[in-house]
Amino acid sequence: MPSYGEPDRAQAVRRGPAVPPAPQAPYVRGRPPAAAEWPAGSRPRSVGVDESMRAFRRALGPALRGRARDGAGRATKKRGKPRKPRISPLWAKLCVIVGAVVMVASGAIAVGPKLLLSYATKDIPRVDALPEPPPSIDGPINILLIGVDARPEDGAANGARADTIIIAHIPAAHDRVYMVSLPRDLEVEIPPFPPTGYIGQKAQKINAAFFFGAREVGGNASVWDRAFDLSPEGRGRGGALTAMTIDRLVPGGLKFNAMMIINFDGFLSILEALGGVHMCVDEPVYSIHYYPDGTKPARGDLNGDRYGQGKYYPKGCYDMQAWEALDFARQRYGLEGSDYARQRHQQQLIKAIVEKMMSRGVLTDPGKLLQLQRAAGDLLTYDLGTVSLDTWLFTLGHLRPSDMVLIKTNGGKLYNEGVVEAGNQSLTAESKQLLAALSNDTVGDFVAAHPDWVTKD
Repeated sequence: MPSYGEPDRAQAVRRGPAVPPAPQAPYVRGRPPAAAEWPAGSRPRSVGVDESMRAFRRALGPALRGRARDGAGRATKKRGKPRKPRISPLWAKLCVIVGAVVMVASGAIAVGPKLLLSYATKDIPRVDALPEPPPSIDGPINILLIGVDARPEDGAANGARADTIIIAHIPAAHDRVYMVSLPRDLEVEIPPFPPTGYIGQKAQKINAAFFFGAREVGGNASVWDRAFDLSPEGRGRGGALTAMTIDRLVPGGLKFNAMMIINFDGFLSILEALGGVHMCVDEPVYSIHYYPDGTKPARGDLNGDRYGQGKYYPKGCYDMQAWEALDFARQRYGLEGSDYARQRHQQQLIKAIVEKMMSRGVLTDPGKLLQLQRAAGDLLTYDLGTVSLDTWLFTLGHLRPSDMVLIKTNGGKLYNEGVVEAGNQSLTAESKQLLAALSNDTVGDFVAAHPDWVTKD
């Protein structure tokens, strides 16, 4: 675990292997299984990924079609009313962690040998970046989700800022996932970051923490003279400085168990693999990123006096194509609350992806699962702290989309009292209470006292 040169940082904790080794039998809810519990004929004959995937599908195919197997691996006859299948493919469970914690599988049994876990994550870069992650996930869990709109063509102006910052909080009971968004223009103190030569600032937008962390390391150059580094390691540093900034912002401090850095272009690949999603537009808006026919203008062409000529999203609930869903969730101009409205729509998009991913048409389609696995390599860079991936899955595999609670910071309203720089945002007293609740695991109490802060579906 990196210390980033800060003297008060704890000594590094030795991490387990990034990819769990050795295949094993499917998990059985409540305990790890013995090797003898493999369904007959399902143990892979070799360690090859393709062969183990075929074995996995042979073993689970009938279950995914609503059928069961007996101890000898034979399909059994249905008795009484058919039951909805409760086994989900590995990728659906993996998405609980790497796709917003709650792209979670709906099945009650976490299945799949560790070799398949390795296969599902083989294209997803894992980094060792979080400062001081907690040693276990037995208690409350906090996961930092960062959405990056990388613009290398803009040079030092906008090359790599975090457009989306979400804290996913799972209470000690592991029965909810609270999603709390931080305004991108929130004025904060960003601490020094020696690896990139950043000296720190007392009043800077929170999205700039990623901007100053995702730079090349080495030498004595100023952070402004360093090129952007959007490799997995560079993104990890940007995420680390963002985590350090939030730790200072939250009353009582906040350590993250895991971190996911999401590339918006990769998000589009996920949505394309899903065939789009169903979204509810709560207020109409025009796009500044696309024309009505789906073509992209030059940057800035749909701003100013040309606003209103882009793709239009009317109020109502309807299916959106992949590009439409992502485009809608990225709009803030023309919306009441600006960035707060965008936060709400981004949370809604995450939930829509979860629900679509868990639909039977996705869970039972090996082709779609393979597309999702490939798209994840472009979507994510992740750090799971000191905890192995299979432990995460075993701990959180029971969560459902209905367990997600979307919370609006500042009640979804603009607030700038006490800011140093014009255009920046600040936190209300109640929002500071919300952040403190993340630290002491009392978010449920806060939500009960502030029901109007919860985004309605």
